[in-house]
Amino acid sequence: LRARLNEVNSLKTRTSAHLIAVARLQEQVNTLLGGSAARVFRKGAPYLWETDATHLSDTARTSLARAYEGERKAVRFYFRKTGQKRLLLLLIGVLFGAWVFRNLRTLKRHGRTDPDEHGRPGYLWSGYIVGSLVMMFCVAPLFDLYAPSAYIESMQFLLVVILTIICWRRWPRHLFLSWVVMAVLFVCFSFSHHVIDPSRWQRAALLGLNILSIVFGTRFLRGIKGHLRLQGFLRFIVILHNVMNALSLICNITGRYALAQLLGNAAIFSFMQAVGLSVFSSIWTEAIRLQLVAGRLRSGATPDADFTSVLASFRRILLVLVLALWLIVFSTNLSLYTWALTQITGFLGTSRQIGEATFTFGGILLFFFIIFVAHLLQKQVGYFFGDADRDDEPANKGRRSRLLIIKLVLLCVGYLLAVAASGVPVDKITIVLGALGVGIGLGLQNIVNNFVSGIILIFDRPLQIGDVVEVGKHTGRVREIGVRSSTLLTSDGAEVIIPNGDILSEQIVNWTHTHTQRRIEMELTVNGSRDRQAVVDALVDSIGGARLVSTTRHPSVQFVRPLENGFVLRFYVWCVDAARTGEARSEVMLLLHEGLRERGLSLG
Repeated sequence: LRARLNEVNSLKTRTSAHLIAVARLQEQVNTLLGGSAARVFRKGAPYLWETDATHLSDTARTSLARAYEGERKAVRFYFRKTGQKRLLLLLIGVLFGAWVFRNLRTLKRHGRTDPDEHGRPGYLWSGYIVGSLVMMFCVAPLFDLYAPSAYIESMQFLLVVILTIICWRRWPRHLFLSWVVMAVLFVCFSFSHHVIDPSRWQRAALLGLNILSIVFGTRFLRGIKGHLRLQGFLRFIVILHNVMNALSLICNITGRYALAQLLGNAAIFSFMQAVGLSVFSSIWTEAIRLQLVAGRLRSGATPDADFTSVLASFRRILLVLVLALWLIVFSTNLSLYTWALTQITGFLGTSRQIGEATFTFGGILLFFFIIFVAHLLQKQVGYFFGDADRDDEPANKGRRSRLLIIKLVLLCVGYLLAVAASGVPVDKITIVLGALGVGIGLGLQNIVNNFVSGIILIFDRPLQIGDVVEVGKHTGRVREIGVRSSTLLTSDGAEVIIPNGDILSEQIVNWTHTHTQRRIEMELTVNGSRDRQAVVDALVDSIGGARLVSTTRHPSVQFVRPLENGFVLRFYVWCVDAARTGEARSEVMLLLHEGLRERGLSLG
């Protein structure tokens, strides 16, 4: 027992010594980081035209070798400790590839291609596996916020290789050649970043890299029109890239080689990442469009729908994501990411107080962001399952009812998540609910009535999306059932928005609650015969080829009164679509006119 106690005490002593050593090293690192900005801007070499008589000592070279070895160890340690992040990133890539593959197979099975707006096959048609890899490497910075620089460079190099493969046949020759030159310059800049004691020719080589980068970056910008998305964003990045290379060139000439390296590498990295994010945006836009078209094909609807508004909504979210990813990579290469993240999180995470209420700006932003995403998803989720709200298509009322419930669930879950993520205390929520109760008693009865009525309409289903109904003095097809109000599309093309409370308080006539057929009554005067059976047969035979008349329900005739040479009668037929009775009536009247004339009869 005594020997074990001595061993435990020895372990405690060694642990304390290691903790003290780690604290000292961390203090030294913080000191070096604090003075790194001054060292970067300091003149570390003579002017380019002067002879450099200084050289690194053997001790300094040994320290550099140890630094390189330490960087390799850091990368190996990072890989061991972040294996779960790699698996999660790989899982996201696999799920994205499987999603795209399923939709591509649906389109190919129906014999369709889905070209982009310029008439060319998209990136995903060229290879969904490579497209999934681009997606993975572009979002990798979100999983590697504190990764070693060597790891970030290797991930960026893999992204450049994948982009070269996927753009080989899609881009025109002059644009692709400019990209290849920029990729070679990217590799050269990556190697120049590790030069600590540059000779004159190495500094001259960096000058050449800066000049070539400006020239081919400008050529690349001139050739992107019609071939890459986010052209305004890319134009800004190329201008920034050229300015930073010009500053790098000046810093190199004036002896500030470390700053020249930093600016040159940050410029080329930001350029390559921006191009990758432009392709990333195109890939996601294509994937969303594939889902929209494939969803309509699987539901049996025509795929030729207008998805402009849906794609525009998601493009805005993609633009925000692209900017965030680019800023992470750009600030990391300028060694500003940790400082910027500390400042932003400190500002957003600081608790603030108004009266007795405590809040953070981060919680408020997160609250509104989650609500925005919830509203966006509930608004556009129907498109992903093939519903485009087109009234010239047969309505699958069961599917649309399920989509309506999904929309309601998305809204409720979104608001609950927003409240939970914002960090608002539960007792404060009860105060808000109490105030809301007072507001309901004072003047919000109609709003709450409409909200509750909307939930009743969703679950009780007296009418569903696609039904032809009469509500009060309004008649039309139900276009939308919302939480507060519902929309009817009339035969004149007007959209009538009716509060849900008014719908439930009115008498509802639903012409398509159990079936889609509607009876049409026509009062006719037939001249030319007193034979009742001959008249009936002539009427029924005349409308035999009508498109909108039901073949399962036979027409019927009621005689009102006889005439000297004919009858006044009522003719009843069933229209297969309750919303097209006017069109069916017109068709029947034309067929009756032609058919009766062939039989020696006429309509009075």
